[in-house]
Amino acid sequence: MKRTVLIIGGGPAGITAALRLRERGYGVTLLEQQSELGGRLISSPESGELTDAIPSVVLGCHKATLSLLMKLRTAHQVRFSHRLRFEFFLPSGRLTALRRPWLPGPLHTILGLATFRGLPFQDRWRVLTFLERTWEGDPELPPDLESRTANDWLTKLGQSEAALAYLWNPLARFLLGDDLTAVSAAMLIRVVTRCFLSARHHSSIGFPTHGIRSLLAAPAFERLTKSGATIRTETSVSHIRFDAHRVTGVQLQSGNTLVADWYVAALPHRRLCSLLPEGALAHYAYFEQLTRLTDSPAVTVHLWIDRALPAPRLVLLTGRTFHWLVSRARADAESHRTLVSLVGTGLSGLLARSDLDLLESAHSDIGACFPTAAGAKALDYRIVRAPQAFLSLRPGTAPLRPMPQSPFPNLFLAGDWTDTGLPATLDSAILSGDRCTQAVVAASQ
Repeated sequence: MKRTVLIIGGGPAGITAALRLRERGYGVTLLEQQSELGGRLISSPESGELTDAIPSVVLGCHKATLSLLMKLRTAHQVRFSHRLRFEFFLPSGRLTALRRPWLPGPLHTILGLATFRGLPFQDRWRVLTFLERTWEGDPELPPDLESRTANDWLTKLGQSEAALAYLWNPLARFLLGDDLTAVSAAMLIRVVTRCFLSARHHSSIGFPTHGIRSLLAAPAFERLTKSGATIRTETSVSHIRFDAHRVTGVQLQSGNTLVADWYVAALPHRRLCSLLPEGALAHYAYFEQLTRLTDSPAVTVHLWIDRALPAPRLVLLTGRTFHWLVSRARADAESHRTLVSLVGTGLSGLLARSDLDLLESAHSDIGACFPTAAGAKALDYRIVRAPQAFLSLRPGTAPLRPMPQSPFPNLFLAGDWTDTGLPATLDSAILSGDRCTQAVVAASQ
């Protein structure tokens, strides 16, 4: 049995595939072009310090993530609390929470929405009626939801303008990374069902006490090296080499060529396409479809302020510069400082704004949500601009997302953008690594 695997990309998908394949006895070599594992989740600002590109929020429905963290013995770093709820900041200046009563799912969501003060009663009733019918499957969902925007579908179902603006759009920004007018209805209802219309714990919210480096990258590096895997950081790939039927090697920027029995490309889709020969993109629909995938931008401001705020909190914003924020006490547990991370998604205009402009907007949004933070002093900050932060889930995207097995029998794809049925999140990346492992094992037998 052929047992060597070369994995290109040390993000969550590549890390997961490496861990799972090593557990099954494969000889694993993992390549990462950055100085540490972590992939796109870690950005290197001008200071050289590693920072999470987007703050990690773990939901109870993120089964693949929680399973991997259990394996790495870092699940304890994710703090879940029944007090953590989805909070919504409204243009009126009011902050209101979606309660999670102690009821089995999805009754907890039904009652939570029934008492949600962000919408008038008539609007809440329409939302409840829609969710109840969706849960019961009566009537069945239309077959064309993948070709329609979430905004179009919800509007035709009679959802009010207030419900769209103050409930559905904030959820879409947080869960899918874009506006209701830009994402497919199929993906929205899939995520809402998974999170809110299933088991109660699926909508629970957890915040890691440390960043991705401590939660995932460092323990994975240690586990892989102890198990005998080879990890090569600061290693850039020039191109993937093929013959008529299979991958024959991976050529590095240094000029060296690495060879294995099996190859896993755990890279962003744009980067992967740049490594493929033009003939593969032209001849195989599987690869050609990758060129039609698009990405959404994101800007994150991590701001340490000299105020003690109630932490942790997750707030979805309407009518502000940023779309959601999380606040949490700094890891050193100093009593009078809080880390607030604000995220704006799907708006390319944010990328061009200056640091000073973004910081002013961040202070304004924090002060609007938490009046006690008005006038707070910034002790430190990091700004991460990501023009291609994650896969855009516009209508028609789902059929373009690839399965793990490529047309070449020894090449497999992994990444949050592949066909996991989930948004391009950490959980999707880890799930893709699991599925890629299963595909390699099946092909090896």
